[in-house]
Amino acid sequence: MFLSNMSVKRPVVAAMLTLALIFFGILGYQRIGIDLYPRVDFPMVTITTTLFGAAPEVMDTDVTDPIEEQVNTIEGVKHITSTSGYGFSQITVEFELYRDIDSAVQDVRAKVDV
Repeated sequence: MFLSNMSVKRPVVAAMLTLALIFFGILGYQRIGIDLYPRVDFPMVTITTTLFGAAPEVMDTDVTDPIEEQVNTIEGVKHITSTSGYGFSQITVEFELYRDIDSAVQDVRAKVDV
C-alpha cells in the first residue's frame, strides 16, 4: 500500500526507482559468471589389454568379460563399454559424477591386478 501511494503522489521518484532497478539488473546480468559450455571432467577409466595373436572372440571371453565382471562390482560405476579385437581389448568404465577419479582408478587397479 505504501509503495502504490508513493508512486501516485511522487511519480518521478517511482520512475527513478524503476530505472535504477533496471540498471542494476542489467549490470548484474552482465557480470554474472555463466559459461555456455562449462568444463566438466567426467570420471572415466580406460583399461587396455593385449594378448598377441588372440582372436576377438578369445579376447572377449577370456580377457574382457572377467575384467568387466570385476570392475562392475566397484561402487559408483555408471556405464561400461568394451571393444575386443585381434590381440587387444579396451574397456572404458564411466563413473557417477560424485565419484573421485583418483580413488576410482585405485579401485579399478585393485580389481584388475588379480
